Amino acid sequence: MRRMTNCGFALLGLALVTIGSGCSSELARVEFSYVVDPVKGLPPGLDTIYIAPANVGPNTDPQWSDLTATVLKNLIQESRDSFGTQVAVTDRRDTEGTMAEADLKAAGMSSQQGGAPGMLEAADGRIMSNVNIKVDVQERKDQTLDITSIGGWGGHGAGGGGADMQTREVTGYQRTMTVQTEFKLLDNTNNRVWDLKAGTYTATDETAPASPIYGSSRGLGDLPAADRIIASLVDQGAREFVSGLMACRINVTAHVKSSGSKECNNGVKMLRGGFYREALASFQSALAEKPDDHRAAYGAGVACEAMGDGEQALKYYRQALTGEQNAEYASARSRLEAYATRIRKGA
Repeated sequence: MRRMTNCGFALLGLALVTIGSGCSSELARVEFSYVVDPVKGLPPGLDTIYIAPANVGPNTDPQWSDLTATVLKNLIQESRDSFGTQVAVTDRRDTEGTMAEADLKAAGMSSQQGGAPGMLEAADGRIMSNVNIKVDVQERKDQTLDITSIGGWGGHGAGGGGADMQTREVTGYQRTMTVQTEFKLLDNTNNRVWDLKAGTYTATDETAPASPIYGSSRGLGDLPAADRIIASLVDQGAREFVSGLMACRINVTAHVKSSGSKECNNGVKMLRGGFYREALASFQSALAEKPDDHRAAYGAGVACEAMGDGEQALKYYRQALTGEQNAEYASARSRLEAYATRIRKGA
């Protein structure tokens, strides 16, 4: 513990005022989606695809092998059902063709032991993938005022024991989840790699800071389930790959906080209500008053992206990053660098 003498009650009073004063900033959690058109499309004549279980890294839970394949299958099925993509996902029960056993083993599709020829799914192409997941946890130390150390506290009358107080250390955690993916579409008919996409996706969260007065330590159990966040990162990588081959829906969740200015506050309120055009006007007014307001720039980007104007949204995300190197800003910029010119209008 650390002892704080003199001004003890003044500090306590300041902390109470800080807690009670609240924050003038507005917050919004915005969810929307849009459809992007493919870059390369599928190989000519490819009507069926087999999806092999993913190869996972040595420290990656084996569950992600089948889960990654399931994500890919669902994305392709959605493209077929919702956007008319003419392709079907085959099942191992459809085995008919043959190929070298070494190739089957490499693809994770072997049906026989040893080096004899094996059976391969009756598919024109196959998707192979690699997934490596890393979760890094860092301990964080916070300081909190120990209210029980104040002299006279606990029924002896204010100030009865003097103004000494102590602080104590409490523990918090920061967690970073990194997912590396590599997806490859093999054209079986022409024996070639048709498309390959590799990417690294990161998400960071942390336990809430301890209260400045009589705060307590927080454990990893106070954080959301890691698997849910990892799944969203795997999904992000899979969508980037699939969207290069066929029409694909992109889901976006953005967290927008205002800078506290009147116009920026109003913009966040409009975002929260789904009034994207009005939100954009407010953010633009905020930027006219203060061009380096990175929160207004990010909010403007979110409003534009939600309305399907990817190219303008990308400009705002880049502007936001000039004001602050923020992970969410960087993720939004990367997303739009991939999708900005491919957003399907009116979808």
